[in-house]
Amino acid sequence: MPTRLAAIIRRLGPMVPLAVASWTHPARAQLIAQYFPSDLPGYASPEQADSVIMHQLMSHQPAGIHVGDFLVRPSAALSAGYNTNTLATPDTQSPQFVMDGGLKVNSDWTRHAFGLFASVSDRRFSRIPIADYTNWTTGAGGSLSLGQDTLALGYTHYRQHLSSMDLGNFGVSRPVPYSADDVRLTYTKLFGRFSVIPSAIYEDYSFGRATGGGIDTDYGSLSHHLETGSLTSRFELSTGNSAVMILRGSAAQYQSTQGGTPNDYVDGAAFAGLDLDTNSVIRYRLLAGGETRHFTRSAAPSVTTPTFEIDTIWSPSRMDTVSIFFYRRILDPASPFARNQTVTDGRIQLDHELRRNVFLRGFAEGGMSQTGRTVAGTRSRTQTLFKFGVSANWAINRYVTADLSFSHVNNYSHGGLPLDTLYAGRRSTFASNYIALGVSFAE
Repeated sequence: MPTRLAAIIRRLGPMVPLAVASWTHPARAQLIAQYFPSDLPGYASPEQADSVIMHQLMSHQPAGIHVGDFLVRPSAALSAGYNTNTLATPDTQSPQFVMDGGLKVNSDWTRHAFGLFASVSDRRFSRIPIADYTNWTTGAGGSLSLGQDTLALGYTHYRQHLSSMDLGNFGVSRPVPYSADDVRLTYTKLFGRFSVIPSAIYEDYSFGRATGGGIDTDYGSLSHHLETGSLTSRFELSTGNSAVMILRGSAAQYQSTQGGTPNDYVDGAAFAGLDLDTNSVIRYRLLAGGETRHFTRSAAPSVTTPTFEIDTIWSPSRMDTVSIFFYRRILDPASPFARNQTVTDGRIQLDHELRRNVFLRGFAEGGMSQTGRTVAGTRSRTQTLFKFGVSANWAINRYVTADLSFSHVNNYSHGGLPLDTLYAGRRSTFASNYIALGVSFAE
């Protein structure tokens, strides 16, 4: 990447991915994001430095507010739109209003780094108040340079909601609240062109009740602790290009509920891959391997499957960027009706710089969730989900951006849906359209 741009990205630190979150693919528990370390303390994505996405960010990056050795960046956004199927249920169309706010602080040091952030997102549906929800997140992360080695520590606390529009959320109609704490420690030890990276992650998930309509549904059986340890080895083939090997082990302990069987499991995985990031036209990262999961307290059968992730960015011209993301893996249960989900999902996205301050995007995504039988005699379920959308982003100046977007979601579930006492007319197939106009502010 150009030297000047690389310096800017390093200075922005872990705040860069947060600033472009609305213009990148949806957040997932990506192996690539976890195991391909960057130059930044946290969760940055420097592979997009020369893309249209990063060009937009850097061309109109607000100066921020300097406070000593720190850079402070407040932000806010408002949007209004209309959703034709808010809860994946007939007759749940509604206007939708979204209010977002955030504060990011990162250090401007030459060696060590520290950053923290807080964000809130509130969604209101005027015709269906039970669909209203508020998400918020706060966290901090930093890295310590120890000669050629690096020690990094990060912590995030967030409160989110499961959505009926997400892949794998069987039986979810109303938003389901959950909170989580995430702590991760990573040490990078260099031996010339070879590096060894041990890491430890602790996650604590707590699920609450879906309320509204006079009926409460308790999702406490999804609450669990997850401990993960991994060992990553990297060999630098050339500057910016590496071969990677990963070993990972996890253990989950679920909350015991009356009349239910906890989903406790142990999980092992191994991956090998390439990180090729020096070509200015095409960059790609890929991992391939296998994963096996064994349930230690329930009768759910074990799951063993090949897994992979592919993340490619192709820039055929200065004005265009094509991004492809494709993965297959075993997911944590996101519904009490789906304990052993294997998900395959792919997304292609095109970004085009129409003018110096006008950016267009189009995307298409397709995914499948396959859920095995939880106990003998129960049915397996398969869900397919298709999405596509377009958007236009107009950077009015360095502080104000306007955007117009449209998206479509189509879902089909085979194997039946769990009974929903609030919405007895729920169907296995649903479609939703959403159009919105918004404006955002950043300092």
